Amino acid sequence: MEEEQRDKILSSLLLDEAEGISQQVVAWRREFHQFPELAFEERVTAARIVQILSDLNGMEVITGLGTSTSVVGLLRGDLRKPALMLRSDMDALALEEGTDLPFASCMPGLMHGCGHDAHMATLLGAATLLSRHQEDLARPVVFVFQPAEEGMGGAKSMVEGGLIKRFDIGMALGFHYWPHYSYGKLFTRPGPMTAISDQMHVEMQGVGGHAAEPHLVVDPIIAMAQLLLATQSLTNREIDPIKAAVVSFGRVEAGEAYNVIPERVHLWGTVRAFDADTRDYLRKRLEEVVPTISKAFRVMGTMEYMPYCPSTINDEALTERILELSKSLLGEENVMVMERPLFAGEDFAFYSQLVPSCFCIMGTGVEYGLHHPKYDIPEDLFPIAVAWEAYMGLLLDLQEVR
Repeated sequence: MEEEQRDKILSSLLLDEAEGISQQVVAWRREFHQFPELAFEERVTAARIVQILSDLNGMEVITGLGTSTSVVGLLRGDLRKPALMLRSDMDALALEEGTDLPFASCMPGLMHGCGHDAHMATLLGAATLLSRHQEDLARPVVFVFQPAEEGMGGAKSMVEGGLIKRFDIGMALGFHYWPHYSYGKLFTRPGPMTAISDQMHVEMQGVGGHAAEPHLVVDPIIAMAQLLLATQSLTNREIDPIKAAVVSFGRVEAGEAYNVIPERVHLWGTVRAFDADTRDYLRKRLEEVVPTISKAFRVMGTMEYMPYCPSTINDEALTERILELSKSLLGEENVMVMERPLFAGEDFAFYSQLVPSCFCIMGTGVEYGLHHPKYDIPEDLFPIAVAWEAYMGLLLDLQEVR
């Protein structure tokens, strides 16, 4: 009963404090949103994060761990216990913004279309609150601002740079705002949370020529079209429907003129699945299908297959504890256990392979999805998310989840 009363008082206090700094959090988010930077190029972003963290009482700031643009904040490193890691991604997308927001991207062709601007601002808000309550921390808290989440291996770089060992990280918590889920509700699940996500590049080379004389050329675009159709039949005719999988191509390059059949085409795509056997089968079949179709249509076809990140696995005991704590802060009606994992890839998976981890999402209820030119996040959600991360920072204890 005393613990329940303590948690209730702490919940109210943190929500009030988060509301008190909400304008500052919004300002940080808008600043990051205006100046997006691509993977491993987040220099201005990193410098601003360093500046903000350095102004917080008791915060030690470390830069360049694993990659030059990473930033790590350490609070109460003097406590000799395994640390809790709170992580935010930093990088933007190669995407032309279409929101018409007054703080829209100033960088042509770049946009924070996945919410990383809001993730950084939210984590900075949580760091601000925890710096005020650092005497109440039971163990160190490590704030990780990670570059290059969007398919470029930022988490892997930081792990290889010694992040886990250097800070004796005992558990890790990831957070993401998510569209198409109910506004203000927190979602997570024990076990698999995100899909395995791999990448591939296909090149098909033919013989170019005049569009009026297709019989004198070897058209790689026709071969590409056949390949696109064939890859879709792999998932809907060769994979057990119970074992969902996706093969998608998001980037295609071919030609420069409307009346010239090009010599070559390039396709970049992704393979996603929830289990390694399904992913391995799709890779094997793609390695068979690409040369077979290429031969049939007289082009030279090659494929480079690049394993990217495994599935994020939420530790069951840690997830149950987070669900319990989240209900005490947000209310039982606002905390949901997901029936199915997300099909998105998330390089938070590299942390979940090494320490007990939990990846959570908060619904935004917005119309446009991730990676859409008009994607935006309701800023009135920030105080809730800031208080939630700070609450986890104060109350999560590794001993309780072992």
